[in-house]
Amino acid sequence: MIKDLKKILTPADIVLIVILLIVSGIFLWGMNKNYRNKEVEIYYHNQLVKKCDLNQDELIEIAPGITAEIENGKVRMKESTCRHQYCVKQGWNDHFPIICVPNQVSIVIKSKKEEMLITR
Repeated sequence: MIKDLKKILTPADIVLIVILLIVSGIFLWGMNKNYRNKEVEIYYHNQLVKKCDLNQDELIEIAPGITAEIENGKVRMKESTCRHQYCVKQGWNDHFPIICVPNQVSIVIKSKKEEMLITR
């Protein structure tokens, strides 16, 4: 099998494959690092209700009958009082906002802003 690959692949192909593997590894490492620096902001009627770390498991009651849950670095709308339950059906998420229009709830996932210290 290796002899067959040597006939098909040129040295340039092998170099290209190695470069793609390295770039993919760096990308995955960056995604994992970015995952650790995210926070969740929950808004109810355009007012910030809760701001918390995406890595900390938590059950958040936004209003009676409206609950969000953070677990394993992801967030979901666990229950809602809206008619169609689209926000609940969206499921677990760690990148995109979850919005419940009838209840005016939005769950936004943001990167934490690291403060830079400037010394003189």
